[in-house]
Amino acid sequence: MFISRRRAQGGFTLIELLVVISIIAVLVGLLLPAVQKVREAAARAKCQNNLHNLALAVHNYHQQVNRLPPGSEGVVNAKGPNASGVVDGTSWLVYILPQMEQGNLAGAYSYAASYSSAGNLGVGTQTVASYYCPSGAKEQSGNPVEVNQNTAHYYAVMGPGVASNVVAGQTFDYTSKTYIPAGGTSNAKVSRWGMLGYIDNAVNGPAARVEFTDVTDGLSNTLMVGELSFNVPNAAPNFYRSWVRGNNDPSSPGTPSGSGAAKNVSAPVNSGINSSTVFDGTNFNDICFGSNHPQGANFALGDGSVRYINQNIDFNIYVALSSKNAKEIAQPQD
Repeated sequence: MFISRRRAQGGFTLIELLVVISIIAVLVGLLLPAVQKVREAAARAKCQNNLHNLALAVHNYHQQVNRLPPGSEGVVNAKGPNASGVVDGTSWLVYILPQMEQGNLAGAYSYAASYSSAGNLGVGTQTVASYYCPSGAKEQSGNPVEVNQNTAHYYAVMGPGVASNVVAGQTFDYTSKTYIPAGGTSNAKVSRWGMLGYIDNAVNGPAARVEFTDVTDGLSNTLMVGELSFNVPNAAPNFYRSWVRGNNDPSSPGTPSGSGAAKNVSAPVNSGINSSTVFDGTNFNDICFGSNHPQGANFALGDGSVRYINQNIDFNIYVALSSKNAKEIAQPQD
């Protein structure tokens, strides 16, 4: 009797197929986290590069005009040929457009008109790629007047918004350094002690603009720009505003309100890094810096360097880093 030893022609057996599928599933399970980490590392590096370019732009601006741009403006003098009167001002992101190689956008913005004028809001509908973190949410302004306005992920550090602070055994009282402009609410609270502060004719005037020589705590020890790029929680009020906005509500011209592109460093419940993502109607200028990066956010310091600061940084040190000349002993912590 003849018995054929030839193996049957065809594909895998069921057992072999299941084994192959199981191996592929395991490999995919191992590979996906690695891919996600690589993507996040690339996004974080891109974000840091954006901040570095912003810091360089601020330095170049200072080199040209011998002072830093205001982080946020309230009611200020109109500027430009034949300009007169006062306007609701704009943000540092508009002032540095020429240094960011955005000459056309810079030319389209009129400092002779309020930021909420039709022409200036037209500038706000434009996207400047370097103003966005790759990991951040592409939110638009939640203000009903600022329709179709793009926002930004990098905000000026206006300074400490707390009453007092203790660092390395030193006590400094910020009470007289933090103020609410006349007629303003808690939303309008701004700090006097940051590198990119608030300018308003009725409060401090153009002379309050900061020079690098005013940063006596050291440029390498002072936060200048921070990241605010996390997603707005479901059912929470939108805290993003137009990147051309100063510190006034366009629905109530001349009334101090929330700042569009600058924030204070305030109490932990509001402004510890990544500690709060909710605008409750009273804390607009105290919404915390934070990101969609894990466990921290990127910051540019006054010397142009960029540091990734962990959200668990000692809060007293974090506040001290936000002031430019309080004579505190504090250094950035990764």
